[in-house]
Amino acid sequence: MGEEFCNYDADDHMALQVIYYVWSFSFINMWFTGSEKTLLAIVMLSTMIAGIFVGIPVSFTLLFLALGFGYLSMGESVFSLTYYNLVGTLSNEVFIAIPMFIFMGYICERAGLVEKLFYSMKTVVGNLNIVVIVIAVLVSLATGVVGASVTLLGIMAAPHMMKMGYNPKLTAGVIAGGGSLIMIPPSVPLIVMAPTMNISIIDLYAGALVPGLMIASMYIIYCLFHPVPKIETKPDYKNLMIDVIPLTVLISAVLGSMLFGLATSTEAGAFGAFGALVLALLNGKLELKETLLKTTDTSAVVMLLAITSTIFGAVFTALGGDNVIVDALNSLPIPPWALVGCILVLCHLLGWPFEWPVVVLVFVPIFLPVLVSSGVDMLWFAVCLGIVIQTAYLTPPVALTSYYIKQVVPEWDLSMIFKAMMPFMWIQVLAVVILFLAPSIATWLPSYLSN
Repeated sequence: MGEEFCNYDADDHMALQVIYYVWSFSFINMWFTGSEKTLLAIVMLSTMIAGIFVGIPVSFTLLFLALGFGYLSMGESVFSLTYYNLVGTLSNEVFIAIPMFIFMGYICERAGLVEKLFYSMKTVVGNLNIVVIVIAVLVSLATGVVGASVTLLGIMAAPHMMKMGYNPKLTAGVIAGGGSLIMIPPSVPLIVMAPTMNISIIDLYAGALVPGLMIASMYIIYCLFHPVPKIETKPDYKNLMIDVIPLTVLISAVLGSMLFGLATSTEAGAFGAFGALVLALLNGKLELKETLLKTTDTSAVVMLLAITSTIFGAVFTALGGDNVIVDALNSLPIPPWALVGCILVLCHLLGWPFEWPVVVLVFVPIFLPVLVSSGVDMLWFAVCLGIVIQTAYLTPPVALTSYYIKQVVPEWDLSMIFKAMMPFMWIQVLAVVILFLAPSIATWLPSYLSN
C-alpha cells in the first residue's frame, strides 16, 4: 500500500527496508536497556509511523514491530498473544461478511445493471446532475468502493453530459461527490469499522443511513441552483421500472434483513452475493473469473491489515501505550468536543496519503481509549468518522477521486477537477458540523430499531 509514496527502484527499496529494520532494533536496544515500557511503546508508535511514511508495506511493518518490540518486553509470551489475537480476529463473523459484500459490489459494477438504470432515469428525471447523484447512492449501496463508484459514474455519465452541454465543472463535481459516498450502508468501510470500534454492525448501518442520505439530499439541493440544458425526451417509465426494481429489491433485502434483525451481516452478505450473481446471469453479463480475482485481492489486503493491526494494538496496549496516549490528550486544556474534533481532523489528514483501511485499522484504535475515557458516543463518532474518511477523497492536493476521474475523462484538466470537488467537500464538512450540533441524526434510527 505504500509503494506510491516511495520513488526508489526495487533494489533501492529493498535496501531501504533492510536499513529500516536494522535501525529499528538498534534504536530499540539503545532505549530499552533500563527504560520504562511506556518509553518503549512511544518508540514503537514512532517507528511504525516512520516506517509507513517511508513506504514500507503497512501490514508487514505492523507485524514486524509487534513481534520485535513484544519479544523484547515480554519474551516468548508475545507469540501466545499473537496467536490468540489471530484466532480472535478470524473468528469474528463480521469480518467473514467482508468478501461477500465485496463480491456483491464487483458483480453489480460489472453486470451492466447501473448503466441500464442510468439510461432509463435520464428520460424521466431530465436533470442529469440529479440522476448521477441518485445512481451514486444506489452504486454506494451496492458496492461501497470509491474507485469502482467514481470510475463507473465517469464512464457512464460524463460523455453523455458533455455531449448534451452540461457544465463540465459541475459534472466533474457531481461525479466526484457522488462517487465518494462510501458510508451509505452496506458499505465495506463500515463493516471493518464496526468490530474495530466494538460497535454492532447493524447499529452502525442504521446510524450511517440517515446522514448518508442527508448528504445526498444536500448535493441535490446544491445542483438545483445551477441551470441545465433543456432537452426534450419521451419518458420511458416502463424500462425505468424494469431496470430499477431488481437492484432496489436486492439492496432492500440485504439492508432490511439486517436492520430488522432477520439476518446477521454474514447471512445478508451471502444473500446479497447470491442475488447479485443471479441478476448478472439474467442480464447476460457475468465476468466471474475477474470478479473472483478482484474480490480475493481486495479481501486479502483488508483482512491481512485487520489481523496485523490487531496484533500491533495488543502489544502496544500491553506496553502501556494506550495509557500514554490517553494521558497526553486528556491533559490538553480543551473541552471534550474540541478533542473529538481534533481527532477527526487528524483522521482526515491521514486520509490524504493513506487509504481508508489504514486509517480505520491502524490509527483509529490508537485514539479509542481517549474517546472512551471522554465518554464519547462511539456510534455517533463512527458515523462522523465515516464522513471524514470519504471527505478526504475530495480534498486537494491528494484527492484520489480526482485521479480516478482523470483516468476515465482525460480531456478534463486536473486543476478543474480539484475546483469542481470543493463545493461537495464543503457540503460533507457541513454535514459533520450538523452532526456535532444534532447528534441524534446518527443515533435515533438505531435506538428506534432496538426498541
